[in-house]
Amino acid sequence: MREEFENVLYRQRLAHKAWLSKMRARGVIPSEQVSQLMWELLVAYSEAADEFDAVADDILKAAYELAKLVLSSIGMEEAHKYYRDYLAEAILDHTDDSHPEQLRNLVRFSNVVSSAICEASIDLLKSSIRHERAERLSQELTVAKRIQGHLLPKAVPSIPGFEFAGRLVPAAEIGGDYWSVKYQAADDLVTLKLADITGHGIAAATLVAAVKFISGGYYKGSKSAAEVIEQTNRVLTLDTPHEILVSMVYGWLYPKTFHLTIVNAGHSPAFICGGGACTDLPLTGPLLGLTGDAKYGEAAFQLQKGDLVFFGSDGITEAGVTESFGLGRLKRIVMDNKDKPANAIADLVVREVKRFVGRPHDDISLVIVKVIGDPPKKAESTKRGERKSRARAE
Repeated sequence: MREEFENVLYRQRLAHKAWLSKMRARGVIPSEQVSQLMWELLVAYSEAADEFDAVADDILKAAYELAKLVLSSIGMEEAHKYYRDYLAEAILDHTDDSHPEQLRNLVRFSNVVSSAICEASIDLLKSSIRHERAERLSQELTVAKRIQGHLLPKAVPSIPGFEFAGRLVPAAEIGGDYWSVKYQAADDLVTLKLADITGHGIAAATLVAAVKFISGGYYKGSKSAAEVIEQTNRVLTLDTPHEILVSMVYGWLYPKTFHLTIVNAGHSPAFICGGGACTDLPLTGPLLGLTGDAKYGEAAFQLQKGDLVFFGSDGITEAGVTESFGLGRLKRIVMDNKDKPANAIADLVVREVKRFVGRPHDDISLVIVKVIGDPPKKAESTKRGERKSRARAE
């Protein structure tokens, strides 16, 4: 028995040496790891002489590991030639006889090696496709972040009696948040916007651009904030996919009269703090994109010194895993720090959300308007301010 084992081992060493010679004759120098795996295949083939099925898995595993190593530098055809055909030839060159069973095992052995090479090639291709998809997604998110960042205001207006602050902290997977505070000099009013678009990636970032430019374009010529939103909604409903919706809070602030008109299209959190309490801004219409003929109402406020208006994204209130940051916690932070500058309050909210959740999974965006001056005793009229705010049915 020992002598038979030593004879088999000797023949496998000769076969391994013959295989190496064939490779080197063609200018291919296998690595130490590849050479070792080929030896393991030869040993497994020897064991298969008694019962092939018992060692078929061992042959497959060794051949698969080998194929993963070599397919990174050569093609399928070469892999089969070098690591299946040359090996089979080396085994045949050092076989004592041509017994049918032995030849049958060699055929089965070669088939298993071939299957392993094919499986490894498929798995490597899948891995390559996943890598390419990840690369494309990374590039898409980079583009989306640039779009999102480019659309944000470079600075907020400086107007006596008011402080303005805005923040957007993108999550790892970019969403569709957008905010704006813009002074319309011709009409002496400030437009306020905060929008939250469903979805992520470049599609959401592109829709942010649409919301910015559509609502901005309809400002001129509109008689009310509600009219701007109605026209914006009409365009979004026609030109965007039905599964994409936009919640948005939009306001006109008249700095001379301290008068604020708000349109709330299905958005939360949005509230106004004053007199020791925070009051949610009422919904005045549905989400944008639901139906093109939706009507939007307005809520009117006469601001006083010390009042603070807050618009935020659900990336604030819904932050968390087992527990949400929540609206109550947000209001307490704002109220406890209402004497601080608007920028300081904005930074504090962002910091507290990050501290609560660790790594945000959604964008954090907000707009703050803080009244730091006294309103005039008698409100002055403006070109647009003579209109009374009216609530219209949705």
